[in-house]
Amino acid sequence: MPLLFAILLSVVTAFPPAHKFHVTYSRIAVEGTTAVARVRFFKDDLDKSLANITQNPTYSMDVSQKQDSLFLAYFNTRFTISDGNEALKGALIGSGEELEGAEKMWWVLIQYDAAAPIQKLDIVNKLLIETFEDQKNIVQIQQFPSEKTWSLYFVEDDLEYSLQLDQ
Repeated sequence: MPLLFAILLSVVTAFPPAHKFHVTYSRIAVEGTTAVARVRFFKDDLDKSLANITQNPTYSMDVSQKQDSLFLAYFNTRFTISDGNEALKGALIGSGEELEGAEKMWWVLIQYDAAAPIQKLDIVNKLLIETFEDQKNIVQIQQFPSEKTWSLYFVEDDLEYSLQLDQ
């Protein structure tokens, strides 16, 4: 009996259960003419979306210039920021993998630069919506130096928000 229990335990722990929800979490800091976003994904969710796009079923994110370029092309079509006057182009300034409990997460750091101080944000967030019908995207924005914060919740039928920032 102890041998059977040990075998069952090893099988159960070898295949941890997948997370039961699909969510990204973003934090955006805005100061002057710059906005910086840190976005976190469940790595397997991001891999699945990019596997569908690349038509490579074994696709897996890693830190490399080729992967960063593919990711940024995906990201900039699904997460857009405008300052009310023009669309701001996101530049990838960092990425990597981390563990959250037993879950592998993928994070990215994206910088947006505007010609004038950012006083308004128009945000569209469609990250992973094309892959998961229950996808949810949470964005928290903090404006400096006021430290005023906003929290936004993006789902399939509510993908756009506009915010007036106090300067």
